[in-house]
Amino acid sequence: MKVLWNVIRVLTLIPVLVIAPLAIWWAFQNEDFPFHFARYWMALMLPIYAVILLAIWYFLFGWGEFAVRAKRFGIFVLVAVVGYFTFQALFRYDGSTSGASLPRFVFRWAPEEENALALSLPNAEMGSSPVPLDAEPVAGVIDSPQFYGPNRDAIWPEDQVNASLDWENQAPEILWRQPIGGGWSGFSVVGRRALTMEQRGPEEWVSCYDLVSGDLLWAHRDEARYYDVAEGGKEMAGDGPRSVPTVTGDRVYTFGATGLLNCLSLETGEAIWQHQVIEELGKPLPEWGKSTSPLVVEDLGLVIVTGAENGQPTLLAFRQDSGEPVWQYEGKGTSYSSPRLLTLHGVRQVVSVNGHDVTGHNPETGEELWRFDWPGNFPKVAQPIEVGENRILVTASYGAGSHLLEIGREGEEWTATSLWKSTRLKTKFSSPVVRDGFAYGLDEGRLVCVNLEDGSRVWKDGKYGFGQNLLVGDQLLIQAEDGYVVVADASPEAFRETARIDALESMTWNPPTLAGRYLLVRNDKEVICFRLSAKSDQAPAPAASENDLSAADSGEGA
Repeated sequence: MKVLWNVIRVLTLIPVLVIAPLAIWWAFQNEDFPFHFARYWMALMLPIYAVILLAIWYFLFGWGEFAVRAKRFGIFVLVAVVGYFTFQALFRYDGSTSGASLPRFVFRWAPEEENALALSLPNAEMGSSPVPLDAEPVAGVIDSPQFYGPNRDAIWPEDQVNASLDWENQAPEILWRQPIGGGWSGFSVVGRRALTMEQRGPEEWVSCYDLVSGDLLWAHRDEARYYDVAEGGKEMAGDGPRSVPTVTGDRVYTFGATGLLNCLSLETGEAIWQHQVIEELGKPLPEWGKSTSPLVVEDLGLVIVTGAENGQPTLLAFRQDSGEPVWQYEGKGTSYSSPRLLTLHGVRQVVSVNGHDVTGHNPETGEELWRFDWPGNFPKVAQPIEVGENRILVTASYGAGSHLLEIGREGEEWTATSLWKSTRLKTKFSSPVVRDGFAYGLDEGRLVCVNLEDGSRVWKDGKYGFGQNLLVGDQLLIQAEDGYVVVADASPEAFRETARIDALESMTWNPPTLAGRYLLVRNDKEVICFRLSAKSDQAPAPAASENDLSAADSGEGA
């Protein structure tokens, strides 16, 4: 009987000792593990569970007198309970350490970062009255008036690039560097104006800075805060707004984290009209706040935004000039991806990645033209990217898999078919970019090249975390999650990083903005404006973009 009991002891001890390390090893060795964040949670939690199981095993099966084991187990439980409450008393949860979602803890007496930052920010009264802007055009500026640049796809074609990315020989110059309010918004740039969104205390700001000096030209302020509305989701997702202003003509359109849609004057920041979209719908705010940027269809005079997350409507259109509602598309609920205007089979349409599907719409009426069902409850963030004619690449993380969609049309009948599904390109906060039949993106924090013929991986290298990436000509400009900025070749031949510069110093999820020779990077604490050297293989860049000159002629002072 004693031998049998010893056998039982050993057989039960082996899994207690080996399951946790084997599971962690398997998760980190398996490159196709679908949930990247789960790896780190396994590495954090499984050792704790293993220790608890070992203590329970010792209490039930361990060697020695039962009374002795029970006493030692009681001491273990007491120490664990005291340790837990001591930790709770000394530390507070302070958000996640990265996109992997691991928790960050700080001492309870440590000052709130926002309070410390506020001391170095411009006075709250600044921005109340617009600051006059020098009307002289700025050399080297090419407008980037919306999220992810001119075409809303994070791609700058070669003929729209006037800046050198040969940073080893032509290092970028820091024009200015300064603190900024919280949030994960990026910049849009028109002429000399650089616009973003930020959280300063209870106020959500739309801020306009001088691109050259960094001076605050104006700030539109609303009593709105994502943290106050969705406290349960805030601590991991961070505080403040997370979308990019859209600029067209002399107006700025912004969509705040609480669903506040603003139409503002580009020159002064004065409100022209406003809608509390989510509040007016009577729907709950999406778990991680509204992160989508307004889409302007200028010839129709419409501004289109996304709606509620798990309820209807999914898309809404308003008049540009008055804010009057025009149409709503009910659908199945929105995601965190911003709608785009694409042309498929010669028909211009709004393409939207939603919470549970991808849809194409008549921009004038909102009518659904086609739909591709893409189920799953995890967030979908990446932009839909066109691939050749009538094909769209959609990507996501959390095991959703990526699809290359072919959009078909016969008469008035539309279809959307997946040509392939792959887990080789799992974008979480960023979007892929496409060049010459290959897609490049941050696959769970590592740069990957995927063949668009079949979704197969060509190479995977470079650990940049959950940052952002742009395609600039034939090169990738990567904003790493840790704050530094990288240039790499966009080539299927091999991964090659060609330059790296230190920039920001803390977690960065914000998209960078390239406006000709000006590169703006920011996070929830700091912003930097770099001026890049002109490309050596081209004639000198014009003094300003066409938009700059037209604005200057009209007295806008671009």
